[in-house]
Amino acid sequence: MNNGGSSLVLEPMLGYFAGGDLGYYINQGQQRPLHIIQNDVNGSSELPLAVLVGSGTASYGEIFAGILQDIGRAYLIGTTTDGNVEILWGYDLEDGSQLWLASETIRPLNHLDQDWEKSGIIPDLTVSADFDEYTLENDPAVLAALGYLAAR
Repeated sequence: MNNGGSSLVLEPMLGYFAGGDLGYYINQGQQRPLHIIQNDVNGSSELPLAVLVGSGTASYGEIFAGILQDIGRAYLIGTTTDGNVEILWGYDLEDGSQLWLASETIRPLNHLDQDWEKSGIIPDLTVSADFDEYTLENDPAVLAALGYLAAR
């Protein structure tokens, strides 16, 4: 249920779990690395991770989950995301309005052939659970994540 965000949030958050070049921003055939400065806090870069994803996961939420899955740092549980990983750039117009233009996308480091904009982020374990139908105690996705982490 993370429907977006900003690279100003994504990059420091990824830094708790991994570092280095973790993917590529793609813009009109050009690419630049998604470089993350690692900020290990009490072993955060070594802890096993389970990340819940679904149709409400979009933009930088998808990128966060997809990058961690691609580099082998997280096990994804839930349903395939919608594939909304384009990067929007804002432009102020003379009349005071703003134009938000999708001008970049992101490609994973280890699976360059994947196009998350087309496929979405595909979880390692598919568990369908609408958030409004369950409590924390009986949510199938949460229980699957707890089971995964307990086995680590």
